[in-house]
Amino acid sequence: MKKPQNYFTLMFVPEDNGKTFTLRIPKFVMHSALFFVVIFVSGMLLLLYKSGEIAAQLQVLTMIRMENEKLTKENNELRLVAEKIHNLDLISRYLERLAAPPAIDASLRKKPEVSVASSVVSDNIGNEEVADAYESASMPVSAQGVAPKSDKIGLYPNIAPVEGWITRQFRRDSAVAGSGHLGVDFAAAYGTPIKATAPGVVGKIENDKYFGLIVTLIHDNGFTTRYGHCSQVLVSKHDRVHRGQAIALVGNTGRSTAPHLHYEVIKDDVYIDPMKHIIGQQVK
Repeated sequence: MKKPQNYFTLMFVPEDNGKTFTLRIPKFVMHSALFFVVIFVSGMLLLLYKSGEIAAQLQVLTMIRMENEKLTKENNELRLVAEKIHNLDLISRYLERLAAPPAIDASLRKKPEVSVASSVVSDNIGNEEVADAYESASMPVSAQGVAPKSDKIGLYPNIAPVEGWITRQFRRDSAVAGSGHLGVDFAAAYGTPIKATAPGVVGKIENDKYFGLIVTLIHDNGFTTRYGHCSQVLVSKHDRVHRGQAIALVGNTGRSTAPHLHYEVIKDDVYIDPMKHIIGQQVK
């Protein structure tokens, strides 16, 4: 019986009719080589496939990172917008309060305590007029500033100069003479009438760096009153004005962050607290 061949024979024949030669390769070597070639090609194909998949994932990851940065930026912008909206809401509510300030008629219509009347009398009226002052102080004072009949106390600046509410009180700096907040601030809606707190004559109408448009009234009893941050003046210099007359309108001139009136009372060149003379005004 013929033994099976265990070799592959390769014959090489030169084209120039030279000597031929043969190469015998064992079958298991040939099979192994073919197996490794198949494995190598399969591995290369798998590697190329995985490389493409990894590249696609890296591209997706890069896009996700870019989108995340974009969303983070937009989120910061939205937060800034939300803060601005919140601030605008606060300003809107503040302006609504200015547009509809609480009236002070109720407080002015209340009868003053005896201590208020006595302080006004002791500061402004002689001993012989105490009885008349007490009688007039017990009479109601309207928001329009109508003075009681036959009332000497009506000659003094003792009514509220504007419909509004107090935002800053009188404060004198004891360390430095003539310094501090030498008046009272009344917050009020823009254009609210400002009233003369006592009869007198218009002394000055001027523009000040700090208090804006100011009207100064000179009264017959030695008092002087000043009304600052006005938007418009309704009187002229040397005009005679009566108690409760509208002399100007609330504004925001000078160094002011919102419409209000800065009101000062001066007696013998000394600034005094206006709230000591406003009848029926409750000081908080």
